[in-house]
Amino acid sequence: MRIGVISDTHGSISSAVKAIYEMGEIDALIHAGDLYSDALRISPVIKVPVYAVPGNCDIPGQVKEELTITLCSRKIYITHGHLYRVKNSLQSLYYRAREMEAKVVVFGHTHVPVNTWEGNVLLFNPGSTSRPPAGIKAGCGILSIGTDVIKGKLISL
Repeated sequence: MRIGVISDTHGSISSAVKAIYEMGEIDALIHAGDLYSDALRISPVIKVPVYAVPGNCDIPGQVKEELTITLCSRKIYITHGHLYRVKNSLQSLYYRAREMEAKVVVFGHTHVPVNTWEGNVLLFNPGSTSRPPAGIKAGCGILSIGTDVIKGKLISL
């Protein structure tokens, strides 16, 4: 299964659509926040399931800030990351993923891509499709998940 991952679109639907086009064929899309409404606008256009969480730029309390899904018998934990202070450390996020018994945690917030294993948990942040920090390209990602494999791939736009 190929799962497209975007985050931190911040109202720029055109950059999100460009990112989705760069991904090629996908079976689902994860949007890791900022802005949740962007995921709602993209969803009817791409014709695959879209899983999304709000971020720190969304109005608090309108939608659950954490989501756990299971694809190909693998649990994926999705959060924007601001609740776990991911700009300082990924440790709290990692422990939350373990608590949720997730094999993959997808997050955003930092606008900086991350694709790393911590123990038996893949920590994956696609970066921002619309507002990358200086010196970093806009990005998105692909999660390849099967019965024997979990692999993340970052894509620079």
